[in-house]
Amino acid sequence: MANFSNKSRFSFCLPPKGVLEPNGPDDPLLYYYHPVVGSLYRSRIKQALSLLTQPYESILELGFGSGVMMPTLNTIGKKVSGIDSHSNPLKVTNNLKKIGINASLTRGDFFDTHYQKESFDLVVAISVLEHIRDIERAIERVYYLLRPGGHFLVGMPRVNNFMVTAFNAIGYHNIQAHHITNHMEFLRASNKYFKLISFAKIPSWAPMFAGLYFNALLSKRANKA
Repeated sequence: MANFSNKSRFSFCLPPKGVLEPNGPDDPLLYYYHPVVGSLYRSRIKQALSLLTQPYESILELGFGSGVMMPTLNTIGKKVSGIDSHSNPLKVTNNLKKIGINASLTRGDFFDTHYQKESFDLVVAISVLEHIRDIERAIERVYYLLRPGGHFLVGMPRVNNFMVTAFNAIGYHNIQAHHITNHMEFLRASNKYFKLISFAKIPSWAPMFAGLYFNALLSKRANKA
């Protein structure tokens, strides 16, 4: 399993402030531009990107939100798609077009999508899976959508009482109602379907129990374990 490196082949392309719009009161878009908190928000994306080693033909982002990841994914994949159960795909698409980004966006339930089996080379889920209670069902769905050998890039925050306090401090209240699944539960459930390629945490120097955010890159197994 590879360790996190500060050198990344891909860079996080944060759109200029004002180009994108929050998709609702829970959208974290504005935190990316905050002078202090923004550093952590941007760092988690940069660290996730550092785990990738290749460009991809087709990418699907789960929970595209305001579209903040789309400019970056557009530099990594030839065809980029996204699905979100809340965001307005037309509004996000129009905002992205202002900066020359094209993406195929859909509003819908991830578990009941129109995507065909083995449609993507990379599925990205940054700060999404902690909201899902039936984590194995979600993992199985990603397995279905990925082509043989495809990659699954996942980012998840620490989920415990400490993080409830931390989110309260930045004005994000009642996070415990949204953060349900932790990264260890995800890793255990994913082992049946995926092989862990690389793993990283923030801060990178902290022991595992003190990590605030966790990123992982996994590869689809040829056969379920």
